[in-house]
Amino acid sequence: MTLKHNVITLLFLTFCTVGFAQDYKKNIESEFSNYLNDIVNMEFEKSMDYITPEFFEIIPKAQLITVLEQTFNNPAMEFEIIDPKVIAVEDAEQIESKYYALLTYSSEMNIKINSDLEETETQTANRLSLTKASFDQTFGAENVSYNKDTEVYNIYAKKDAYAISENGETNWKFLVIEKSQKAILERILPKTLTDRL
Repeated sequence: MTLKHNVITLLFLTFCTVGFAQDYKKNIESEFSNYLNDIVNMEFEKSMDYITPEFFEIIPKAQLITVLEQTFNNPAMEFEIIDPKVIAVEDAEQIESKYYALLTYSSEMNIKINSDLEETETQTANRLSLTKASFDQTFGAENVSYNKDTEVYNIYAKKDAYAISENGETNWKFLVIEKSQKAILERILPKTLTDRL
């Protein structure tokens, strides 16, 4: 073999490897975007197709759909998700028989709390202050703003999720990382991954 032939072969293999890496990452991004869009469009049953099946062994699918419907259709709260997008997808790693890729995504949420109670000005101020403090603690104060004119909280949320696949290429399922739910994550993810949380 000539040096030229070896170099061409090496370049071809490099391009194939890079192309493969980009393909599975594009699949992850596309499938997770479909999942987010289903939630935004309140197609909750359809969105369940993107969640890792092991999750439903802990929380039944019907129960999760009910929680989502109650959250989005609650008359006491107007809830809107805006501009959900995948920010980054890390390289997948094989652990035992599955592949895992950490992804980071963001969205904005507009939340308006509707109170049908008659409140004094002080009670209203206290309620708004407690709600803002709760959102600040959950999302970080720098990510929460309140518009007094519209009475809407605008929240920027940045979260992580694991993409999980049997073959490392297609049919990715997802598990959103909520550190407050570490006990659930430990039942689904390998210890190697939960130790990083």
